[in-house]
Amino acid sequence: MNVVYASNEKYVKHMAASMVSLFEKNKREKHLAVYVLAIGITKRSRKLLEDMAGQYGREICWRELGNIREQFDFGVDTRGFDISAMGRLFVGRLLPENVKRALYLDCDTVIAQPLGKLWRMDLRGNILGAVREPTIYQAVKQEIGLGEQDAYVNSGVLLIDLKRWRESGAEGRLLDFYREKNGSLFACDQDTINGALKGEIFFLPPQYNFFTNYRYFSYRELVRCSRTYQAVGKKAFMQAKKHPAVIHYAGDERPWIAGNRNHYRRAYELALARTPWAGQPKEEGRRWYMLAYHGMNYATVVCPPVRRLISRNFGMKAIEARRQGQEKETDTGRTEAKRTEARGTAARRPEGKENLIKPQIEVLLASFQGAVYIGEQLDSILAQGVPGIRILISDDGSTDGTREILERYQREYPDRIFLKHRVKEGKSAGKGRQIPEPAMNFFWLLSQSEGDYVLLSDQDDVWHTQKAEILLKRMKQTENNGRPALVFSDMEVVDAGLRRLSSSFFAYERSNPDRVAFSEVLVENPVTGGALMMNKALVQMAAKMPDACFMHDWWIALCASCFGEISCVKKPLSLYRQHGGNVLGARKTDGLKALQERSRRGRQVEENYRQMFLQAMAFERMYGEEMGHAKRVVLEEFLRLPKKTPAGRLGSIVKNRFYKSSLLQTLAQSITIPRLKSFKEQRTERAIDED
Repeated sequence: MNVVYASNEKYVKHMAASMVSLFEKNKREKHLAVYVLAIGITKRSRKLLEDMAGQYGREICWRELGNIREQFDFGVDTRGFDISAMGRLFVGRLLPENVKRALYLDCDTVIAQPLGKLWRMDLRGNILGAVREPTIYQAVKQEIGLGEQDAYVNSGVLLIDLKRWRESGAEGRLLDFYREKNGSLFACDQDTINGALKGEIFFLPPQYNFFTNYRYFSYRELVRCSRTYQAVGKKAFMQAKKHPAVIHYAGDERPWIAGNRNHYRRAYELALARTPWAGQPKEEGRRWYMLAYHGMNYATVVCPPVRRLISRNFGMKAIEARRQGQEKETDTGRTEAKRTEARGTAARRPEGKENLIKPQIEVLLASFQGAVYIGEQLDSILAQGVPGIRILISDDGSTDGTREILERYQREYPDRIFLKHRVKEGKSAGKGRQIPEPAMNFFWLLSQSEGDYVLLSDQDDVWHTQKAEILLKRMKQTENNGRPALVFSDMEVVDAGLRRLSSSFFAYERSNPDRVAFSEVLVENPVTGGALMMNKALVQMAAKMPDACFMHDWWIALCASCFGEISCVKKPLSLYRQHGGNVLGARKTDGLKALQERSRRGRQVEENYRQMFLQAMAFERMYGEEMGHAKRVVLEEFLRLPKKTPAGRLGSIVKNRFYKSSLLQTLAQSITIPRLKSFKEQRTERAIDED
């Protein structure tokens, strides 16, 4: 474990308390190196810290920041924050090249639980991990380019992938961003990190940076402050409040100030008592302020608007007072200096490095002749609340301008959109396979996917902003020990102009989203491709292209139903556009009118059954030996249905629960399944072809 602090002499006592709590709670960690980014720390303080660390068998590695202002080729105004806070921006160059990961901790933190789990946490291809701070002013977010749907993080605890930090040129990007803001932001380093690395930050659980003043907030109030906090979940928030792993003394009620009543002050006091600074008196002169501040905390519990009123009216003024109360910072040449060629080069992202970053969430979009609608759908995906989503697109040879639109978007979002056209690659041609062309395109994309979680996208839908976030939350609840998992949602049915036809796809089709048992999925697909998310285990299964399938989403649902878990979010998370050109589209499937319509489409119905049974045969060939005995028996019974009489089919349907969404449809299939020899012949022919 490599832990980094940045401090000057003023904060060295608090850093010592944080450091000793780190040593106490992580005694089982064989390797624990501490790097201190130092500004003016005296020799005496260094010796005391080194001796303290030596008592735990640990060492401190010093990294001099010197005059940190010389690291900037422009004027810097930290708005009252100590300039040492900016040291974390240079962590990539200050730590040895062989250090690939680092945990940055603010000096005003205390470690309350072991951090091994945090240290080994998968950042899913992001540059760093941090905890959300939902109470930040909206004006601050707007100033750095974050919208309401974008989460803002606190920089007091940062789990940094230094390898990706260096490869992506993060330091240069951070400096460029701060320069563009004239070297002056509300929360200097923190705002810079949020703005420059937007979309490349992994959100850590709140227990790893629990702000002590959040004890007085309800989960509901924090969600009201920022809807992005819904992704945290009430259970995780309550766990952090009761058992924080990292306590962050954010806010003015600090445990080293006389008169403070901080609920978590004991943790700091116990840690400080183990340091060479034990017994030092607390800071005096603010007892009345501490009393008033504590009163405001309890007012937050009873009436949250009171705190919002105080914050809005006095928050910015307090910042200005803090700024004026400190020694005035000297900025030689406040006007922006010319950028040197060397720094300009270092600030640029290394060419081609964006492809090395593995995304957490990937969207696979298959397109063909979609110029009219595809831009609107891409905009809705790019606006998702979950950061860092990567979009992988394959076009099947469009001639209507679709490819030109895709290329324009790819130029505008080179880190987000990647074109991997199946037709251009000449792969997944489908020779000898009974698979529709759109499904072939999606199978190709699945074979190219690198994401931990994958969503499929039609070219003509429009997603709600929170779709990915809500599905990801449900996915986390559904996954079970690495088994394949699929989650899907309801959709609003709309016309070509996005006018609502139905508020629920399930209601419109009169389908039952709870029909996810293997026997039920064999006869009817409950999942629409554009509404689903799957985990990596399911992607790896689904990427193995079968010999035949009705459609890719039905095949994916079969895999999940047979070998994993399926869960439905019964809330519309996208607009399902009906415009006459849909490959399948939404249609009412219940009632006598639907049955009459099916009878008029006799040949099409027979072909659909043929494809359905070919799909089941392909599933048996691919996974028959891996299936459990009970599901293997169900599959074999299903494949016998075409050979039976209507009465025999009905008996098997009831016995094996081959139920469709409605009773009428279930009864009708006992009559409409064609009794054709071709099923047996095709099965034999496939075996001959394989030989």
